[in-house]
Amino acid sequence: MQHFIEFYLSFCFRRHRQSCRRQFLSGLLERNTLVFSVLSCQFISNVPSAILLSQFTENYADLLVGVNIGGVGTLIASLASLITFREYVKHNPGKSGAYVKEFSLFNFSFLILLTGFMLLLKTAAQHGS
Repeated sequence: MQHFIEFYLSFCFRRHRQSCRRQFLSGLLERNTLVFSVLSCQFISNVPSAILLSQFTENYADLLVGVNIGGVGTLIASLASLITFREYVKHNPGKSGAYVKEFSLFNFSFLILLTGFMLLLKTAAQHGS
């Protein structure tokens, strides 16, 4: 009987955590799907981010734009960036620090530019309607 109670409590706790996670992610995506999807890609990459976040929003247009823009930024943001970094380091040993600095400068600049541009387009579209 004790094992059943432990299992049941564990199951309920996991379900409660899932509910909290769902509420948390849904709440963030409700506030700004575009910005949150861009930010999430900086930590978990753009494809897994799209798959994860698609479960918590119906605003697929902003999610799609956000995870595409989110592919720039950190090295983690896109698998292609990680592959490129690995190849660069393989052919240019000892220069990884310089690569990361330059990569980050260009990518974060581009990330800010693209995100800002899309936010301006959204604002203009909302006021024009």
